[in-house]
Amino acid sequence: MTSIPVSELQQIPFIDAANLQGRTLSSLTFFVHGEWHMWLPAGKGVVKVKGLPAEGYYFGDAPAHESDAFLEVLDFVAQRCAWGGVIRPFQGLMEDFFNLGATVRKFDLLAEHSFALGTSASRLVITELEYLFSLCRSVFDLLQEIIAAQWDTVKLFDESISKRHLPPSFAKMCLDGLRPRSVEEIQSKFRVPEPLAAFYVRRAPFFQMLRASRDRFMHGGVTLNLVFVTEKGFALPRSMAPFSGFGVWTEEHMLPNELCSLRPAIGHLILETLRVCEDYATTCQAVIQHPPPMAPGLRLFARGYFNQALSDCMKAVEHCEWWPTSPARTSG
Repeated sequence: MTSIPVSELQQIPFIDAANLQGRTLSSLTFFVHGEWHMWLPAGKGVVKVKGLPAEGYYFGDAPAHESDAFLEVLDFVAQRCAWGGVIRPFQGLMEDFFNLGATVRKFDLLAEHSFALGTSASRLVITELEYLFSLCRSVFDLLQEIIAAQWDTVKLFDESISKRHLPPSFAKMCLDGLRPRSVEEIQSKFRVPEPLAAFYVRRAPFFQMLRASRDRFMHGGVTLNLVFVTEKGFALPRSMAPFSGFGVWTEEHMLPNELCSLRPAIGHLILETLRVCEDYATTCQAVIQHPPPMAPGLRLFARGYFNQALSDCMKAVEHCEWWPTSPARTSG
């Protein structure tokens, strides 16, 4: 990360350069009043250039395009708590958001060309599913690393709490071995406010499922070998764990042989992972005293190549949708 003197940053009118308090700017690109403004590091300063991002993050008063995404957690960290130790896991979280979109797009491409690929399509889908579980699992520890990195330096609203150093592992926060900790146990062991302890308890069941599934697929020799190619797209047996517990499949959209669409199951994994991140952002702001935003009046938006594919996949959860019919799947 390039170090730029505050005196140089003062030429950027969209940031509160006098109130950075040792925090790092996550983007030097801005979209304000319908116009792009971009600065690049140059030596020990910054220089304004003409351009706009093809993929990246920017601060804006509105999204530049309807597919540009806003996540509370990314805006919160970028604006309020981007201290030194937070930057590395935060950059990982920003990259993982784009990787989720890329993974969804790969599923879409495989579905579009599934009949041309023949039986090999199933193996391609299986490997991508294993990666998706691993990717969603990594989001939890990146999130916990962000929490732990800022914990020792921030002030709590409840100043009667004597803070302890937090582990950078989500599992160590919410689990005692394989057993979920209670709110009282988390409060007692880690000295955290009740709302934050309750956050870990709320999110522990999904985390346990994700971790157990990821470990089975990556280390346990278990493979997702029941992926079927249908005219509607990829399908799984109704009884297949852990997908059978997601609650996203309906009788209306089930094939006669009890095969169900993989698409809403993928969307559920991603949607629940992002909901954990948003839950953390809301909870953390209620218990920690953070400095004011670095780009007042603006929000951090994500412009990615595959934002629309990601959005469409998550929307497919609500109506248990299959993939749209494509010429590649319907041609003889």
